[in-house]
Amino acid sequence: MGFAGLLIDSFILLKRCPRFFIPKILIAFFFFPIFILLPYYLLEVNIMSPQDIARVQAQQLITVMLNLIFILVYTFLVYVIDSFIVNPMYPVLVQQYYKAREINFSKAFLSVIRRFGTIFPAVLAVAVLVFVAMFPFLFIMISAVLLENDFLFFIAIITAFLSIFIVFILFYLLYPISSLENFDFLKIVRQTVKASLKHKGDIAKAFLISFSISGVSYLLGFVIAGMNDPSLLAPKMGVFFIFILVRILIAIFTTYQYVLNSVLYFGLEKGVFLGK
Repeated sequence: MGFAGLLIDSFILLKRCPRFFIPKILIAFFFFPIFILLPYYLLEVNIMSPQDIARVQAQQLITVMLNLIFILVYTFLVYVIDSFIVNPMYPVLVQQYYKAREINFSKAFLSVIRRFGTIFPAVLAVAVLVFVAMFPFLFIMISAVLLENDFLFFIAIITAFLSIFIVFILFYLLYPISSLENFDFLKIVRQTVKASLKHKGDIAKAFLISFSISGVSYLLGFVIAGMNDPSLLAPKMGVFFIFILVRILIAIFTTYQYVLNSVLYFGLEKGVFLGK
């Protein structure tokens, strides 16, 4: 079966078992305040204008910064749950359906917990790699803002995007391999890179779509946070409604992404298909 057939298999799998959507819908719900409150507090601090920050009263600035820190900690915790527990469950859930035509969330959760010693270092290593790759560009971005250098800021954005793009392609199949295979850490990394590079063209398309939808979410969050005028209530509610729809679409899309991720691994690497 070719790639197009596996794409169809992923849709059929979700149609037969809509329960696959539940974990990502729950995660989308927990991410919901992040996309609203984070832009709001960033606008309160006026992060793009250090001169304005200097004029804000100390007590007001401390309050806003504490709220911002709370949101960042909350964001980190949700990302940890999503990255280290929810995402690794999908290969196990797909494997369950292939074998028994049903899925069991508690068994998938326990399977991830049992293999947590393998999953955690593999996912953490990739996360650290992303951070290390991004740190120089973040430093350049901050410098560009302070120097008010638009060209430098643009270069930093482009190079950061390319870095994330490359890491995404190299480690696309990390979750099914770390969740299902009895490999040590180094073999997980080697097999992930080897398998992911085989399908780099389709992985690149998946990245661009996912990146675009996430970007729209943050953009809408800034638009909603910036509508403080009471006369803007109606358009603000309209944008808010669109934002909710986008979040639901993201939950659906990310569910499909992780199901497809596992279906591709089973089909292209293992020769195992959904069947009738």
